[in-house]
Amino acid sequence: MRIYDNIIKILNDKNINYKIYEHWPILSYEDAEIEKQVHNWEWIESKNVFMTNKKWKYFLLITLQWKKVDFKQMKELTWEKLSLSSDLEVENIINSIPWCIPPFWFEKEIISFVDRNIFQYSSYLFSPWISTKTIELNPKDLKNIFLEKRFIFIN
Repeated sequence: MRIYDNIIKILNDKNINYKIYEHWPILSYEDAEIEKQVHNWEWIESKNVFMTNKKWKYFLLITLQWKKVDFKQMKELTWEKLSLSSDLEVENIINSIPWCIPPFWFEKEIISFVDRNIFQYSSYLFSPWISTKTIELNPKDLKNIFLEKRFIFIN
């Protein structure tokens, strides 16, 4: 649980208010919808998409659940043709299962892009690397983490 512990430490060190929910494993949007009804969540769910190019360089897009990845925009931003990373790459490179990719805390160098639209909402949920836990916080509190880690903000 090293990644989870590091995420919690970062949130605590930055004095970010958050809630942790424990639930059945969430490994699909259908699972997320069931838990949303169980907990009466009024939230914006994160979508963290791990991508790669042909040279084994890795990228992360932090966006909203219902948004599709605009690969044309990503190519313009990175000057690289990107594709979704395989489940095996997600597991091997960032030590996560695909549905539990956190929006921050990576040991390897990952170029990360943050969709500015997440900051329009007052509540944001993400998986902290564990499928049975969800963290809720105000996305505006993530800005300092993203800025400190030199994430790139996009529309």
